[in-house]
Amino acid sequence: MEKVKTIITQDDLQRLDAQDKWVEVEDGEIIEAENDVSVFHVVIVQNLFRLLHPVVRQNKLGIVLVDGARYILEGTPHDIERARKPDFSFLRAGRIPKDFDWSGDFVGAPDLAVEIASPGQTNTVLLPKITRYLQAGSEEAWLIYPWHGTLYQYRRDAEEPVKYSEGDVIDTSALFPGLKLALADLFVTETE
Repeated sequence: MEKVKTIITQDDLQRLDAQDKWVEVEDGEIIEAENDVSVFHVVIVQNLFRLLHPVVRQNKLGIVLVDGARYILEGTPHDIERARKPDFSFLRAGRIPKDFDWSGDFVGAPDLAVEIASPGQTNTVLLPKITRYLQAGSEEAWLIYPWHGTLYQYRRDAEEPVKYSEGDVIDTSALFPGLKLALADLFVTETE
């Protein structure tokens, strides 16, 4: 017997969101994504926002978004094939349509998608997400391993990621010209 494809809509995902489920879509099937984050994960997201938001706003580069912004990477709001929620993202100015429905999901990939490894998450879960962002049009995707203090910067036009570790400055020139972003600044806690 042939399997009948079920159409997934933005309304379906928003109903699940209202039930406090962290849902994404892969190959036309709803998956309940891992959302078991640590306090350190939240601190890194806050630091990314604190460091990038002023630069983005002052230079009118676009908008930065934190946990919860969902991107429809393949399909439409009425027939979603693939949708993801990065931990942090950036959209360049001009990418958001003037008639954008701010209560919905963004159709397309962010220019930058950031995933932060949570305890127990493996590369088997994380690397396909990075690949999906790049395939859908993200210019960069960053994968951060908090407990190792490392960041892997994947670029759509590069064969291999660049690995940053303690003492390194992240090359942000493609997305945030002139910004000097020290990796260590992503891991600073308020008590330091």
